[in-house]
Amino acid sequence: MTGMAAEMLSALRMHEEVFRYWKSLRRPGRLPSRADIDPCSVRKLLPTISLIDVLADDPANEPERFRQRLAGTDLYTAYGMEITGKSFTDIYGPEEARYWAEELTFVVRTRKPGVGLHSMAWRGSKSLSLFWLRLPLASDGVNVDMILGHDALIGQPELTGPSGIRAA
Repeated sequence: MTGMAAEMLSALRMHEEVFRYWKSLRRPGRLPSRADIDPCSVRKLLPTISLIDVLADDPANEPERFRQRLAGTDLYTAYGMEITGKSFTDIYGPEEARYWAEELTFVVRTRKPGVGLHSMAWRGSKSLSLFWLRLPLASDGVNVDMILGHDALIGQPELTGPSGIRAA
């Protein structure tokens, strides 16, 4: 199996684990809430887990309606900065922020999971992609007010600055 195929298979298995856990928390006709999530149940995946606040009943594809409440430590590698607590307009450029707003609005409106593969070329890493999963959470079991995320990096990050290695 090639490196990329092995990475995709590993990422898919992690997504399945998070999805199965989320599904186990659902009650008939109701979504799980943030309070239902026990971090110890997904301990090994915490570095790639995120929570996203939905700041409006109908986010209408607007990036400012989402805020990164929590981002696992491995996501620093993907974004090259700490994103916890930041709005999507602070994290992304306009085009990327719109992409995420559309994907997250879909999750909010349909109350169904979203999944995709997104290039990290916007960050200067053409050979790196984000394989993402977004799962709706609702404090009242009905209205999505938070989204549980899992992200897996596929490929290799490219050095965008000096490597720290000097020629002798």
